[in-house]
Amino acid sequence: MIADSMRSGKVLISSLAILCFLGGLRGAAEPAWAQEEERPTASMSVDFLTQYVWRGYGLSDNAKGMVIQPSITAGYKGFSVNIWGNLDTHDKNPVDPEDGVAWNETDFTFSYSRELLPKLTGNVGIIYYALDKVDDSLEIYLGASYALPWFNVGLTGYREVSHYPGWWVQLDLTRNFALPCYGMSIDVGTSWFYQDSDDKAAYPKPNQPDKAFSGFLSGNLSAALNIPLGQYFTVSPRVGYAFPLSGRAKDLIESLSWDGDGDHIFGGIRISAAF
Repeated sequence: MIADSMRSGKVLISSLAILCFLGGLRGAAEPAWAQEEERPTASMSVDFLTQYVWRGYGLSDNAKGMVIQPSITAGYKGFSVNIWGNLDTHDKNPVDPEDGVAWNETDFTFSYSRELLPKLTGNVGIIYYALDKVDDSLEIYLGASYALPWFNVGLTGYREVSHYPGWWVQLDLTRNFALPCYGMSIDVGTSWFYQDSDDKAAYPKPNQPDKAFSGFLSGNLSAALNIPLGQYFTVSPRVGYAFPLSGRAKDLIESLSWDGDGDHIFGGIRISAAF
């Protein structure tokens, strides 16, 4: 992919949107005397998966090897910092295939979330993608989620402000089902992605390479069984299925996925701890 910088005006508008959002969150906060004392939190996890799938794109070869994805998060009073990484045991990056083990991505996320109204939570953040063999990426995002009686719904907008400029919109529907034994539960969810790219070199429109892709991109179905081990640890077998939402999206996903496929079935296990 070829890097393409943003114009300063777009960056300024995006930054002002975040500042305004933070101001609104502060104004919606409850009085200090009405809140329970908050304590710092920390969590860690590591996923062992058959494939790395990002917004519908397969960023590893599912025929050989696996990916290992550790994550650590610290939070306090609505603020959180997360570091996430991807280790590919059989790296097949089309830019420069190594045919070996490679740590090819590290993501840094800084975010803030706040309950705006009962059952309605707003969130804002920045994600820095440190990538191997291609230009790094920087996104800002703004979203909200609402707890309905039977499921949670979330809508988030992402804007790339460094390289590969464009918008992403993500709709999430999730539900947790408690099981009547050993504190276990099942997470089920679906995500839907819309992409509006400004970078025809990174995301060319199929059959029209002089234009950038814009349209509904992919959907994702997922399920996980959460098995607690003691007070702090959880083991979660999981499975997912990612698929394109149109013929044009299928062509684009196939052209950019490392395995050349348009849809992806993947799974594995997560080991996590929360304190």
